[in-house]
Amino acid sequence: MKYYIVKTNNQTGKKDYKRYKCISGFTTNRELCWKFSRQGALKIIKDLKREYRINYEKGILDFSLEEAD
Repeated sequence: MKYYIVKTNNQTGKKDYKRYKCISGFTTNRELCWKFSRQGALKIIKDLKREYRINYEKGILDFSLEEAD
């Protein structure tokens, strides 16, 4: 099973998907995005929460998994 990493802006409702495996970058088109294993995605989400910690702790951003088709 593969997953997309989703960054959600709780103020606007906008969803962005992590585009690349090893470098930073998000897009709204999930067809262009990397599909991650569950274990790898959870580790990356942990790192993203630390990278975006100010907005994450304020509740502005949230990170989650979305199952790939």
